[in-house]
Amino acid sequence: MSIKELTLAKIADMVKGTLKGEGSYIVTSISAPESPCPGSISPLWEKKLAVNMSCDAVLLTKNGWIPENGQGIEVEDPRRALVTILEYFDTGNKTHLPCIHETAVISESSVIGDNVTIGPGCVVSDQCIIGDDCILEGNVWIGKQVSIGNNSRLEPGGVIYDRSSIGSNCIIHANAVIGCDGFGFMPDSEKVLLRIPQIGTVTIGDDVEIGVCSSIDRATFGETKIGKGTKIDSHVKIAHNCTVGEYCIIVAQAGVAGSSTLGRGVTMAAQSGVANHACIGDGVIAAGRAGITEDILPGSVVSGFPAIDHKKDLRQLAALRQLPDLIKNVKSIEKRLDVLGSGEK
Repeated sequence: MSIKELTLAKIADMVKGTLKGEGSYIVTSISAPESPCPGSISPLWEKKLAVNMSCDAVLLTKNGWIPENGQGIEVEDPRRALVTILEYFDTGNKTHLPCIHETAVISESSVIGDNVTIGPGCVVSDQCIIGDDCILEGNVWIGKQVSIGNNSRLEPGGVIYDRSSIGSNCIIHANAVIGCDGFGFMPDSEKVLLRIPQIGTVTIGDDVEIGVCSSIDRATFGETKIGKGTKIDSHVKIAHNCTVGEYCIIVAQAGVAGSSTLGRGVTMAAQSGVANHACIGDGVIAAGRAGITEDILPGSVVSGFPAIDHKKDLRQLAALRQLPDLIKNVKSIEKRLDVLGSGEK
């Protein structure tokens, strides 16, 4: 697949922005501002981050935010401009009839079931293809340029979208979906809701298990990452651009919203959730149905909605159960006060 590229001057023209720096600079990708790389452009929403950016970073940001000697494009609305660039680089996930493409590289020791689809450029081995001793059961669908490490197993109906990477010794249970579109939309004066193309990837480490009907979205740009040894139960949702650390446990019907970070060894009990951009420290335990709306310090145990310290939450629940008796006592006191106030005996 040929690499798409744009000059910085062309991007400025596309988004109707102001060019800063060298217009002939070639852009081939989009990267997060936290990890800019050569040949990429990084969208920036916060001015304070621009101050600390390397002068080598190419930015897409608001007017007046690019530092002296920096380069990039300045626009009134960086988010809308980003959508224009994403649309250019978006190659889409194109489905195809069940077959194993001639360019796919598959280890002879792997077992391929009936009605399996493996797209072009896939590697089932150490080189981002299908590795040694893998098992792909019936009706598995694998897109383009997917890599699957040694001794991994995909159960019936599993779907792995383009450019996703699965480590060794992984188990993807039935009907799990890896690398699907992230849920990205923004208000637009013409289209009401404008779809934001999702052109990133998903990277899953070694020894990861993903349960039945769970889904992990690919990143808008960059990667969604699942760390080594993490175990994900059934009906779990991991949104775009999330980072899940090593050896986490995420139980049934839990959800992690976009661009959130889970540290090492985090436990999320059933039906718990994490809001956008939250950072959950190492070793945090979120009790069942906990709703995490902000950053949580390492080692914390939280529950409730919004999630707070578990012991404090239990005290509040205990107090709440006493509320009917408390109301009854208050009414009784009010009656006695009324009697005293009227002078009656």
